[in-house]
Amino acid sequence: MKKLVIENIIKNVFIALALFWTYFPMKEFLMNAPACKDLTVVGNLLVAVSIIAVTACFGHFAFSYENTNMKRDSSRLIAYLVTVFLMTTIGMALEMTIILVRILVGEYYMWNMVLLFLYTALVLYDFWDLQRAKI
Repeated sequence: MKKLVIENIIKNVFIALALFWTYFPMKEFLMNAPACKDLTVVGNLLVAVSIIAVTACFGHFAFSYENTNMKRDSSRLIAYLVTVFLMTTIGMALEMTIILVRILVGEYYMWNMVLLFLYTALVLYDFWDLQRAKI
C-alpha cells in the first residue's frame, strides 16, 4: 500500500504542476480575448465550463480503485491515467471558473477559497478511494 500512496502523491504533484503551468496562459488568454469583453459571452462560457467540470466530476466519482486490479502494472497505469485526465480537467475547469468569475464580478477571494476547498476534497477523495483498493 505504501508504494501505491507514493505513486499517488507523485501523480497529484504532477497534476498540481500541470495546473500551475496552465493557469497563467489561460488567464492571459481569457482576460484579453475580444469575445470576453461581452459579459453575455463570459456567462455562456461559464455555463460551458461548468458542464465540463460536472461531467469530469461524474467520471471521477464513478471511477474506483476498488474495482481495479492494483497488483497489475498495466491496470494501475490505466487507473492513474484515468484519474490524471479527470482531475486535470476538473482543475482546469475550476481555474477557468475563477478567471471567468473575475471577469464577471471582479476579484472575490471567498469564491476562490470555495473552489480550492472543492479541489482539495477531490484530491482527498482520490487518496481515500485508493485506501479502499483491494491489494
